[in-house]
Amino acid sequence: MSLAWDILQHYQIEKAKTAADLASFKVDSLSARKDNTKQELEELTLACQAMWELLRDHLGFTDEHLRAKILEIDARDGVVDGKIGAEMIDCPHCGQKASTTKPNCIYCGNRLPSRNVMK
Repeated sequence: MSLAWDILQHYQIEKAKTAADLASFKVDSLSARKDNTKQELEELTLACQAMWELLRDHLGFTDEHLRAKILEIDARDGVVDGKIGAEMIDCPHCGQKASTTKPNCIYCGNRLPSRNVMK
């Protein structure tokens, strides 16, 4: 009985070690993805700031113009939440209601227009 118990314990220990190694690998992978995402966000923020300053300095737009446009875009989906959400539009090809979360109309398959050039 003792030998069987020892074998079972050894098996469970090895299984736990394998699970711990896998979890450690996943944590390392997610940490690297987080760092990469953070770097991309910093780069996008820098690019947006540079574009805004060019528009402001060379075309005379004001910070209030920018704030108003941000609010307008945010509200297009009916919710002011700091995100660009889906809109329901009429497909220009078949006339059916379509969500802007998909690039193509689910009814006719044609490409849907988008006011958001960033997605």
